[in-house]
Amino acid sequence: MRKEFLLLEKIIKEKTKNGKIYYLHNSGNYGDSLIRYGTMKFFQDINLNFKQIKTFNLLRTEWWPTLIKPNATLIFAGSGAWCKFYNREAFIKKISKRFKNIIILPSTFEITPNIPNAIFFRRDNNESKENVPSSIFCHDMAFYIGSIESEKGNGKGYFFRKDIESLNKVNFIPQNIDISLKGNHLTPIFDFINEISKYEIIYTDRLHVAIGASLLKKEVHLFPNSYFKNKAIYLSSLKPFYENVYFHENFDL
Repeated sequence: MRKEFLLLEKIIKEKTKNGKIYYLHNSGNYGDSLIRYGTMKFFQDINLNFKQIKTFNLLRTEWWPTLIKPNATLIFAGSGAWCKFYNREAFIKKISKRFKNIIILPSTFEITPNIPNAIFFRRDNNESKENVPSSIFCHDMAFYIGSIESEKGNGKGYFFRKDIESLNKVNFIPQNIDISLKGNHLTPIFDFINEISKYEIIYTDRLHVAIGASLLKKEVHLFPNSYFKNKAIYLSSLKPFYENVYFHENFDL
């Protein structure tokens, strides 16, 4: 995975040279906190000098004279938010004219956004590549966290989603925990990781549960959500690097 993150570093530094850099988190669930943690680790490792801003600041016009400088670049967090459920295109397009460059970190693209000054990084080489052909591949930023030491754990852990991305196939599992609903993108990742680490085998349709469990070297069984995201990232980043991760087309628990 190193070469993809090196390319990401190269492009960020080329595009942000001699200009102010702003970083905006994508608001999301507990799984997004792994993206945030990996992104902050990446920025620290590449010595990126940036300023974090909050979404509401971008919507308050009185901030613009002091917030945005000439030749500024906005880096927007990677996510699954470029889909029919949470489409970020309108928001980013609205503010894009305030920046020289927009860099979208590795994301899944169910839509084809039209933002002329944006560079899009995709986190799969399948449907996202088809939907945004000009995008550049890099692994989900949560992978940048790297391997996490963990005890073997015991038994099976079930972490299936209960939101609009669910296919509603596992309501019969009484021990299911949708851990991603227990925090948000700003919640520290430690409880998330600790809960997953209790188990030897993980069953989930949550992408970042699967990624977190893979970093913990668990056996992982990943299932589809309501669109192509899980399978596409499994094929692009999980299957090639983590031999104990399996994708199931059907909910054959």
